[in-house]
Amino acid sequence: MSNAGPTTTSSFLLAALRGSDGDAWREVDRRYRGILVGFARRLGLQDEDADDVAQQTLAQFVRDYQAGRYDRERGRLRAWIIGIARHRIVDLQRQQARRRERQISYDNVEVPDEARLTAFWEEEQRREVFENALRLLREQTRTTPMTLHIFEQVALLGADPQAVAELSQTNVAEVYRIKNRITKRLREIVDELNAAYAEDD
Repeated sequence: MSNAGPTTTSSFLLAALRGSDGDAWREVDRRYRGILVGFARRLGLQDEDADDVAQQTLAQFVRDYQAGRYDRERGRLRAWIIGIARHRIVDLQRQQARRRERQISYDNVEVPDEARLTAFWEEEQRREVFENALRLLREQTRTTPMTLHIFEQVALLGADPQAVAELSQTNVAEVYRIKNRITKRLREIVDELNAAYAEDD
């Protein structure tokens, strides 16, 4: 994954996709691939199949958008991508069923309803944003590795602040100051990344 976070707005990204801008494709990939892989796993796919579905979905998304098939007035961008992924997953499940010599119809494939699919997507998007925010925090922060370690132990892993203070050779008050300061910065990064997805909703 690129060092940059998905901070480009959807409108700017879609405008770039109207051409043959390779940077726009890379931004689409960076923004949605992790979400799509997690989404596919939630629908029962193994890792390799989830990766394949993500790739197919992204390729079709770009291809269909450049062909003028997306109409903002007819629905959200997120719903359109979910729809593409859903069909790719169903197609894969049908292929696997045939290989097991069991004929199965589209209607018999178990796929959650739209509300659950949307909930899955939102959960995967929150996970992706948080993971990216942590990565950017580690890469861009000016704090020391020990400071980040203290934050991660207390804020992310729930370690006892007193024990962390003793192991880090500092005091509890400093541990809490570190936790509060870095938590604030992490929230700022999360907000910046969430803004990139806001227009999808």
